Amino acid sequence: MIIVAIGWLYVVVMIAAVSDTLLKAVVRVLFLGVLPIAILLWTRGLRRPKRREDGQESTEAGNT
Repeated sequence: MIIVAIGWLYVVVMIAAVSDTLLKAVVRVLFLGVLPIAILLWTRGLRRPKRREDGQESTEAGNT
């Protein structure tokens, strides 16, 4: 998943590099790059700690 995010950011930066003005480039990077990647990582990050907690509880239950 991380490699896809890195590839997407590369594409967005290349699109921004050929923009007419600096303002257009910044807006494109923010709305096409940073915002979608932040949402993706946020949603994936919320699921991961729950799995860790479930895994730790099952491990602790197995040791007692």
